[in-house]
Amino acid sequence: MNAFNIEINHNDQALTLTIIPQHDHFRIVYLEEILGILKKQGSDWILMKADEIDAETLVTKNKLTGSGHHISLGVAEINQISGAIENHLQ
Repeated sequence: MNAFNIEINHNDQALTLTIIPQHDHFRIVYLEEILGILKKQGSDWILMKADEIDAETLVTKNKLTGSGHHISLGVAEINQISGAIENHLQ
């Protein structure tokens, strides 16, 4: 599957994120920085913790960051992202 873009609302602002499908997870990218990685477990979507992610995934230009652009992935954002991924997969 190829990467695709989605739009979410964050602090009353529309953001375009790139979703990069991998073997068992989805990378969430904003302005070439990985904001997080979502993994589906059963019917739930789980935001992986930094210590659960392989060092190889965190290459120099795509480092895991939540503060680089002051975007935090809370429950509302994760629900929007996971819903958009589900819609894209159909």
